[in-house]
Amino acid sequence: TDAELARAVAAGRSVALVERGRVGGTCPTRGCIPSKALIRSAEVAPEVRRAGEFGIRVGSMEVDFAAVMDRVRGIIDRGSSGAQRWLESLEGLELIAGEAVLEGPERVRVDGRTLTAPRIIIASGAEPGVVPIHGLERTPHLTSDDVLALTELPRRLLVVGAGPIALELGQALGRLGSQVRMVEVAPTFLPGAEPALAGALQDHLREEGIEIVVGAAIHFVAPGPRGGVRMLVTADGRDRTLEADALLVAAGRTASVEALQLAAAGVEGSARGIPVDARLRTDAETVWAAGDVLGPGWGQFTHVARRQGVDVAENALGLDPHDVPKDVGPRAIFTDPELVSIGLTEEAARAAGYAVRVGTGTFSGGKARAWGEERGAVRVIAQADTGRLLGAHVLAYHGADLIHPVAVAMQAGDGSGDPIRRAFHVHPTLGEVVKSAVEASQPT
Repeated sequence: TDAELARAVAAGRSVALVERGRVGGTCPTRGCIPSKALIRSAEVAPEVRRAGEFGIRVGSMEVDFAAVMDRVRGIIDRGSSGAQRWLESLEGLELIAGEAVLEGPERVRVDGRTLTAPRIIIASGAEPGVVPIHGLERTPHLTSDDVLALTELPRRLLVVGAGPIALELGQALGRLGSQVRMVEVAPTFLPGAEPALAGALQDHLREEGIEIVVGAAIHFVAPGPRGGVRMLVTADGRDRTLEADALLVAAGRTASVEALQLAAAGVEGSARGIPVDARLRTDAETVWAAGDVLGPGWGQFTHVARRQGVDVAENALGLDPHDVPKDVGPRAIFTDPELVSIGLTEEAARAAGYAVRVGTGTFSGGKARAWGEERGAVRVIAQADTGRLLGAHVLAYHGADLIHPVAVAMQAGDGSGDPIRRAFHVHPTLGEVVKSAVEASQPT
């Protein structure tokens, strides 16, 4: 990560960075930033359609999908070019383009060139996962990476998965004009999320015309007889044949390790991730790992990888070595409305033996009403006797921007919601609803 490199270079160390693709990694080149650019275009489209609610008269609205994707790719180009210029400006850092292959615990080969170093950090990220569906290898399909290279919008889109990536891309393409159907093998929608908010999000998506089939058994996929794809599934006790013009497989990401040949350096690891100790060291004494390549237990999010970048550099270089906590959030799904959470759900807190008090709030009135964005709610879970915040969950328009006061309070002092309760919040703002929910979760 950029934080990792900056920490190592600032310590006066010589650093070689090997990158096989575009500089910047997953987030700016094929993940969070380009997907949010796509989502923004998909957010503008329905705003134009409902402009009459705000007294604004517009003519007919047309989606120029090619222009949408040109904008997305332009944002990718600017981000990657900027990151490359920054790296090339760092004294003591050499940027090497190519595929890295481990030859030993202190040796890396890059396209015929051998590099040696007393410390190696693996931060190769994650890539779209391979889903074991019969016939998939013979059926044309898209991954989340491929969506960002589209130039034509599929008229009918079939999506495997209904997790964060599938929901974000599925809703975006649906708002731009695709007829979207999602197939999820999990028995419930977003298992592990706060059920009331997950259910509300599912209802909002269905109101937009997105069909979500949960608890499905996928028997096979195949090319359609007249192009496109078809899929046989069993759901709700009956067989269904689903057809579409394109298939998006978005059922998670796996650690990008296959090309590294980890075993040559004595490093354990697989597509599920690279095991590390509390200081991010692998089985090999001279090799560390950080970021998405660790696997989901450590949190596959850019904000987590950035923190780990500093942690792993400090630990590898012996600069204030310290244990690294696993990710507890916040984590967000950038649908509209956005679903964001930190810590425990009410069910998980009770299962852990806590006596809890739950504070709730709704986005009715105030700025939410003025904006026409009253969808959603807040649920805050606190320890009943002390007020210590155990978790918070927000479903709201741009809800990911609202969770941070709770995240700070959970890390500060005794972790109670009292600092939020005592602080003034600007009126009118959406953040007032979070404050109200925190207040209701605290002991009286």
